[in-house]
Amino acid sequence: MGTYLNDLSPEDTERKEIPLSEVLPAPAGGQDTGFNPPEPPIGIGHYMKFPWAKEIKAIAIIPQFEVATAKAREVLPTSYSRADVVFNLQRIALLPMALGRSPPEAEQIYLAMQDKVHQPYRKGLIPGLPEILQSVTPKSHPGLCGICLSGAGPTILALATDNFDGIAKVILDIFAKQGIKCDWKLLEPAEDGSTVTYS
Repeated sequence: MGTYLNDLSPEDTERKEIPLSEVLPAPAGGQDTGFNPPEPPIGIGHYMKFPWAKEIKAIAIIPQFEVATAKAREVLPTSYSRADVVFNLQRIALLPMALGRSPPEAEQIYLAMQDKVHQPYRKGLIPGLPEILQSVTPKSHPGLCGICLSGAGPTILALATDNFDGIAKVILDIFAKQGIKCDWKLLEPAEDGSTVTYS
């Protein structure tokens, strides 16, 4: 899913909040708007659902340690070189198209998932990350399409069309060399979005 926000007026950017009385037993800070919360702005942006090739599944490698989001943000620089930003923007423009192609072109997806904005700075927080990103490629591991640090980490996300167990095992072994145990899951996109199940 891709989204963007329109330029908002000062009125639209004023703080809007869910009434604390609806989420907490008693107000714990901020303005309590009771049962008449302010209306959020309408038409603040747009979204588009990107196509996803049915062959691609996600391997989530979940190390058994946590990285605080605040710490993961702290290691990022306050500014980036133009070259690094252009590098990422070029790939962001290609990745959604590459992920929607069937059959997928693994090398194209792999190259479009390269990053210079957050992974290089977070490698010190996740032992084994540089080795994983450099050594697990479509050429060395058939079936792999792309690999990245998932958000702030420490979960690793590998996109693949085949050889799921083999790809997961290689990444688990790299973490094991660092003394880190992991779980892993094979995931598919939730095409339906949010659903409610009544029992």
